[in-house]
Amino acid sequence: MEDKLVTLAILTYTKAQILKNVLENEGIETYIHNVNQIQPVVSSGVRLRIKESDLPRALKITESSTWLSESIVGEKEPKVKDKSNKILIPVDFSNYSMKACEFAFNLAKTENAEVILLHVYFTPIYASSLPYGDVFNYQIGDEESVKTIIQKVHSDLNALSAKIKEKVTSGEFPNVKY
Repeated sequence: MEDKLVTLAILTYTKAQILKNVLENEGIETYIHNVNQIQPVVSSGVRLRIKESDLPRALKITESSTWLSESIVGEKEPKVKDKSNKILIPVDFSNYSMKACEFAFNLAKTENAEVILLHVYFTPIYASSLPYGDVFNYQIGDEESVKTIIQKVHSDLNALSAKIKEKVTSGEFPNVKY
């Protein structure tokens, strides 16, 4: 006579997979039902089913909560403190950049971090080295145009840095290393 299947537990997909592995390591055949086939991890209530004859052994295993310990389930990862906390702020010299700086400086103060300003721009000098670079290629006549672009970026970055220095001095921004 064939054993009928009984539902041992209704769990999240992740926990059902863990318990399935634990039970199968003990020689208990398990099946997971009601899994969302498109996004299995999103399923909130999948059934873990076993043979009725295995139920007493399976209950002993599930009642011992060691299979659900945080080290096995991994739901809470230990917080690792980086020795060099840095906050990277992408800037484009707009008013939004100042808002980003304000937010990042306040965050840096609470996290005891250093702030790094980063401005990224498209440089036509290296366009040909990129795949499909010819699509983005600007026509540059001479080196003077490139020097002008670089000088403009440097002056804009210096102006932004000066504004930040003013805001730190006035107390609008916290005094953090940047």
